[in-house]
Amino acid sequence: MGRSEYELKGVGGINAPVSDRLLRIQRDIGIALCSSSNLLTSLERLLETTLNIGVVDCGGIYFVDENTDEIYLVMQKNLSDEFIRRNSHYSSDSLQHEILEKGLPFYGACFDFTDNIPVDPFTNGLLGCGIIPITYGGKVVGSLNVASHSHDILPSEIQDSLEAIAVQIGGFIARIRSELNLEKRQKDLQNLFDSIEDLFFVIDLTGHIIDATKKTSERLGYTLDELRAIGLLGLHSENDRDVVMKAIREVREKKHASFSLSFITKDGLSIPAEVKVTPGKWDGKDVYFGICRDISDREHAEYMLKKEKDKLQNYLDIIGVIIFVVDRDQNVISINRKGCRMFGLSESDIIGKKWYDLGFSEEFSFQGRKAFPKLMGGDKNILEYSESSIVTGVGDARIIAWHTVVLRSVEGVITGLLCSGEDVTEFRNAEAALKSSEEKYRVVFNGSLDGITIHERDNYRLLDINDRGCDMSGYSREEVLGRTAEDIKGGKALYSLENIMWLIDSASENGFVSAEWQARKKNGELFWTEVMARSAMIGGKERIIITIHDLTERKNAEKALMEVEVMRKKEIHHRIKNNLQIICSLLDLCSMEFEDTSVVQAFMESRTRVMSMSLIHEELYQSTDMESINFADYIQKLAAELISSYSLDKDIELELNVEDIFLSMDTAIPLGIIINELVTNSLKHAFQGMPGKISIDLKHGDENRFILIVTDNGIGFPEEIDYRKSTSLGLQLLKTLVDQIGGTIVMDRTSGTAFTIIFNENSRI
Repeated sequence: MGRSEYELKGVGGINAPVSDRLLRIQRDIGIALCSSSNLLTSLERLLETTLNIGVVDCGGIYFVDENTDEIYLVMQKNLSDEFIRRNSHYSSDSLQHEILEKGLPFYGACFDFTDNIPVDPFTNGLLGCGIIPITYGGKVVGSLNVASHSHDILPSEIQDSLEAIAVQIGGFIARIRSELNLEKRQKDLQNLFDSIEDLFFVIDLTGHIIDATKKTSERLGYTLDELRAIGLLGLHSENDRDVVMKAIREVREKKHASFSLSFITKDGLSIPAEVKVTPGKWDGKDVYFGICRDISDREHAEYMLKKEKDKLQNYLDIIGVIIFVVDRDQNVISINRKGCRMFGLSESDIIGKKWYDLGFSEEFSFQGRKAFPKLMGGDKNILEYSESSIVTGVGDARIIAWHTVVLRSVEGVITGLLCSGEDVTEFRNAEAALKSSEEKYRVVFNGSLDGITIHERDNYRLLDINDRGCDMSGYSREEVLGRTAEDIKGGKALYSLENIMWLIDSASENGFVSAEWQARKKNGELFWTEVMARSAMIGGKERIIITIHDLTERKNAEKALMEVEVMRKKEIHHRIKNNLQIICSLLDLCSMEFEDTSVVQAFMESRTRVMSMSLIHEELYQSTDMESINFADYIQKLAAELISSYSLDKDIELELNVEDIFLSMDTAIPLGIIINELVTNSLKHAFQGMPGKISIDLKHGDENRFILIVTDNGIGFPEEIDYRKSTSLGLQLLKTLVDQIGGTIVMDRTSGTAFTIIFNENSRI
């Protein structure tokens, strides 16, 4: 192919066939970028179009890894398998990376660019090549690499076209990445919303409900449309509506407000709640966010806050680009159809017109006219990238990102500019939406009444913490962000490493887990918390969201209630003991009125029975838990009282073999009366004025049973009396009380008299 075909002649120094060819190529590139939202598909079409320029017959598109700076081949055409194997990846310290880092195009022989070219039929004929950086916003994001089997050096007009193509690729890549970042943020915000346990309202400045979460609708029993229809007043009883109106006035005056009131569900159920109202933005408008905590059951409070619908579905549309050519006099000499449509003029009305009269803003036109002479003088740093607003032919205001490429003749003389403009209005709106979503994220995150932390799954690293979490722990956000298992092991956390590991591992395995633990603040202070952890996908990765609820208020109330209950039981046992002692004294006084021995004896027996119960309540009053007594101590006191009452003129020895056994009141009272009856019976009938011995044994038996043995060495129980069928009050009472405690009784007359009672104690400690 001869050089004459690339000489630029004619009007403005640009020959018509070449100009038309460049415009057709730019048109095809615009179509390639518009026809698919898939990055690889668009790049494949773009590379095919690039190879249609002529001269270049093979090439590839490389991307620079944002994290490692390594270079990877993502699309190629007409390269041999061996060439691809050797040149599909370049390290960050390679010659290729050094060339790209300069941000300038490279043109030369293929062997000047790399020595890693294989010997095969494909590479034997390679001559000239070009490496054109792909940039966006001043940053190199990749490169367009092309080569020729027919030319040692790529012609200048081909170089200009390749550089224009590279600029368009950069804008396309940035737009695709912006879409992915916005979609990622939307998913992150939705996952955060799904982890909130409280009711959540969005309210406009007039007090009308705009939106509410699914959790709110489900808890209150209303659909979103019903909530909007009934309004805030419809969610409260008539008695509370004055409180609601007062709260609305407070919100309007102070912006922030916290108060308590009850909500009425659709079924008529009253739900007491703590409400926190904060100002914020929703879809670009000033609103109030109402966060409501159900406090009807603090111990089991667990609420799920779900977003009813995604409010951030503002996706960017991929559109074509404006392309026009300007000569050295700033006249438009060529423009594509997209440009005509955008400016609202026909091609004939635009050709020959000054570029700055097409509808640009006054400031952009002024700056462009000022920089144009410098561009014509070869200054490449002027207006390489810029943005301006234009009003389209249908009256729409659009933001256009402009890229300029200097056009040169074969001799290298600058003949004009090739200008490409990409409509980035949606891209800029997406940035605003991204900022709005971040603001919403922070309002909900920091507005929670509970502490919230977000952790990595594998190394337990803390990724985020809200304001309430910082307040509860005493640590600032900067102090705790990035903490790993080693930091937690060193004590720099609310909970121990073992607790954190169990919590995160269990949430990852089961989806949700909760516990009540004591937490330690930065200053060492301990306080009770309810901690809940759930697994969620954020940014495409598994994260653990931990919610921490302060139980200090509830625990203090429980402690106070327990202390009151202990005092109440002490008072009850104390009063019963006193009343029973009064009854004993009354029985003593009454017995003094009679001389009949049998009557006096009956009073005494009644007194000892009452006294046995009084001693039980005295032991309970003095016990720690008010529920059980050490029966060994009780037997010693009871036996001593009985010996003192019945053996004033007898030499009676008392032997006790009693283990430390704790019995509840329900067992201790009947068992005490049983011992009273057996010992009293021995004192009255067994010795008949002779010295004697009474033994009481209480010990553990098999299978949680107990054995009571009361023995005397007296004259023995009369043979003619069957204690099971006796009409004696004492023996009847004995049989009844043994049945009451679920026991059995056996009498042995072998040596004196021995009663053995075996019983259970279900309330034993």
